[in-house]
Amino acid sequence: MKKEKGSAHKKLSANEINRFIYCPYQWYYGRYYGQTALKEQYKALGSKQSKTEAHFTKGIKFHKAYYRSYRIKRLLMILGLILVIAILVGSFMRWSQ
Repeated sequence: MKKEKGSAHKKLSANEINRFIYCPYQWYYGRYYGQTALKEQYKALGSKQSKTEAHFTKGIKFHKAYYRSYRIKRLLMILGLILVIAILVGSFMRWSQ
C-alpha cells in the first residue's frame, strides 16, 4: 500500500507525536513527503558531512534561533504586561482622586 504525496493519515502513533513535540518541521516534512523521499533528497545534495553530523548541525542552528525568538517574545510579553498594569494603576489613581 503506497501512500500518495500529501495524503492524510487517519491515526497518529506515539512516535509521531514525539517527533512533532521535538520538531514540528521534521514531523511535517516526514509526514508530507515520506521518509524515503527525504532520504533521496538528502543524498542528492551530495554533502561531504555525515548524515548524523549534518542533521545535528542544522538542528543546533534551528533550535538556537528558535530559542532566541522565544526569549524575545517572552520579554515583549512581560514588558507589555507591565505596561498594561502601569496604565491600569495610573488610571485607577486618577479616578480615585
